[in-house]
Amino acid sequence: MSLNTVAFYLHRITGVILAIYLCIHLVFIGTVKTGEYANLIKITLSKEFLPLDLLLFLVGIYHGVNGIRLILHEFGLLYRYRKALLYATPIITLIIWVFVCLEVIG
Repeated sequence: MSLNTVAFYLHRITGVILAIYLCIHLVFIGTVKTGEYANLIKITLSKEFLPLDLLLFLVGIYHGVNGIRLILHEFGLLYRYRKALLYATPIITLIIWVFVCLEVIG
């Protein structure tokens, strides 16, 4: 399987994950009216949820960085460097994610 194919599928999978998260988030925000919001906030701010939050950051960062790569490719910008950008996308993603993790964890 080529790196292009992997990037294609990862972009689709991360997009679906973000869409599912958005739906859950909207339902979660909807609990403000029912008074359950405070209880849910206590659960989601617990240490057990931190790994899920960090994985969500990873998904969002990858989707964003790969999206920028796709925009550059579609507009013909940096076309000569398309393969290098394909290899740089996960590296840039991991660098940003490590900084985010360090900031969130402490």
